[in-house]
Amino acid sequence: MNEAFRRSIPGLFVLLWSTGFVGAKFLLPHSQPFTLLALRFAISASFLLAIAVIVREPIRMSRSQLGRAAYISLFLHLSYTGGIFYAIGHGVPAGITAVVVSLQPVIVALLAVPMLGERLRATQVVGLLMGLTGVALLLLPKVLHGDVTLAFSTAGVVGAVVALIGSVWGTIEQKRFGSDLPMLSGMAFQYTVSGIILAVLAATTENVHIQWSLQFVAVLLWIVLGISMGSVALLFYMLRHGSAGSVSSLLYLGTPLAAFFGFVFFGEHIPPLGIFGMALAVTGVWLVLRQAKYVPVVD
Repeated sequence: MNEAFRRSIPGLFVLLWSTGFVGAKFLLPHSQPFTLLALRFAISASFLLAIAVIVREPIRMSRSQLGRAAYISLFLHLSYTGGIFYAIGHGVPAGITAVVVSLQPVIVALLAVPMLGERLRATQVVGLLMGLTGVALLLLPKVLHGDVTLAFSTAGVVGAVVALIGSVWGTIEQKRFGSDLPMLSGMAFQYTVSGIILAVLAATTENVHIQWSLQFVAVLLWIVLGISMGSVALLFYMLRHGSAGSVSSLLYLGTPLAAFFGFVFFGEHIPPLGIFGMALAVTGVWLVLRQAKYVPVVD
């Protein structure tokens, strides 16, 4: 792998991952969450399996690998992604969902110490707290200007909490048990498992209707290629070669970047307090990453 590309992986991951919020805002008005995600995961699994065949990556996995891949999928894809889309689809503002999920890096970093034997330096603790504070400051103006109402459902709040739990536990378990899974076919199997469950949920709880349009297809393809395939592959790569706590801290950068994309695509205003929050989050992640090594010089 080219050294320049290797070093750009964290930044590329943040860039791709942050576009998911914009994509969700485009897609959710056209379909209910479980229906949308079942379609997204089906397309993602098909593309990944086709690429695996083309590049001749081993497709067959042992029973142990299949079991671990399915287990991780229940948290990292079904619970995390499904919880976010369910929460937003049931009236919880994206800002509140982001606040709940933004607890993930701190929880992962703390759990990684006893569960993965990772070390957490004092500067990294400060960086994690700064990142969390920065995200809160970025979202606080939206909350104070009516982005929170009493109208969102309890089920939606539960969905956001499920997303947080899935993100935390899925990241830990991918680091613990997913390092030997084939990248392409392993991801395809994970999406297949979650996609089947989501399809059943869609068939039993939703009307399984999609409002098709050229814009919907274009954004869906980007979500599949950029998020489900691109950013998740980079996440798995970084978890193989770096600490779970440090990798998770990159998610702090996703929220400011998503806010920037919201400004570009939807004209969402970013007040001075939000800009200060962005700067604080970036500084916090720098403190976490400056002694962390994600991408090894030698594979």
